[in-house]
Amino acid sequence: MPVENIIKRILSSRKDLTRSMILEMINNKIEETKGFLTLESAARLVAAELGLEMTEVPLKKCTSIRHLVSGLGDATIMGRVLHVNSPRFFIKSNGEEGKMRSLYIADKTGILRVVLWGEKADMLDSLDSTGIIGKIIRLSHGYVRKGYNGKLELNLGLKGNIEIMPPDIFEDDFPLVENFFKKINQITESETRVNTLGIIANISPITTFTREDGTSGKMRRLEIKDQSGRITVVLWNNKTDELSDVEIGKYLELFGAKVRKDLNGHLELHVDGSVDSAVLSDHPLAFRIQPKAHQIEDEKTKIL
Repeated sequence: MPVENIIKRILSSRKDLTRSMILEMINNKIEETKGFLTLESAARLVAAELGLEMTEVPLKKCTSIRHLVSGLGDATIMGRVLHVNSPRFFIKSNGEEGKMRSLYIADKTGILRVVLWGEKADMLDSLDSTGIIGKIIRLSHGYVRKGYNGKLELNLGLKGNIEIMPPDIFEDDFPLVENFFKKINQITESETRVNTLGIIANISPITTFTREDGTSGKMRRLEIKDQSGRITVVLWNNKTDELSDVEIGKYLELFGAKVRKDLNGHLELHVDGSVDSAVLSDHPLAFRIQPKAHQIEDEKTKIL
């Protein structure tokens, strides 16, 4: 649709705006995305934000995570896989069972949550989560919107496409997985959230308790270790069910775990519904790669 036609549609529904005002809004969108939107795409995005139903808002090319904006309807993103959650099932409004799966990817500009719906969630089923961590992935024809936490996320539905380790990429263009995770001895009380990985060393039984409002809850304590130390992990409520496959010797990957102190002043990691987690059968190969010193310096400020 020509830009002039989009402007006319906006003017016909928004009498409080002038053509010059709309043009300024369009130009601002182009500047916000550093030129990654075409003039027509920016016009469509402005129309959508003003309440007009507009179809796809394509990007000129694969863009970086930092330059994503809510409302993009045909976005292509590449990044290194940091974490993959287990599939989740739900009941649709028509009574059918639906499926979704989320993962986190990163490029040199930031971290992005990706949500795969329906058949796209099935595409990762044949892959071991341990093996896909650290791989470069290209996600095409996705749409961008704000997630439950107010942050932007990429969603892939029927039109979406997933490519793992595309042949036309250069691995050096993407930060290493290790740059986004901390060893246990690097975790400090000054942090509120942290990403880490450790082998499960001890598992306590699930305990139940009664809250002040009379409702019941449950929790389980684990201990994980790496080459630098050990730390207690506390699973709360539904997380005890979600991580029911914990076993000594397996690996626990935590993404956004809450850092707390116990009654004795020792640090613990608390895992509730807001924390992403996964039990891995083996140590991901990506964590065995030693990062270069200059890459650590470049990325350490991006951790969480």
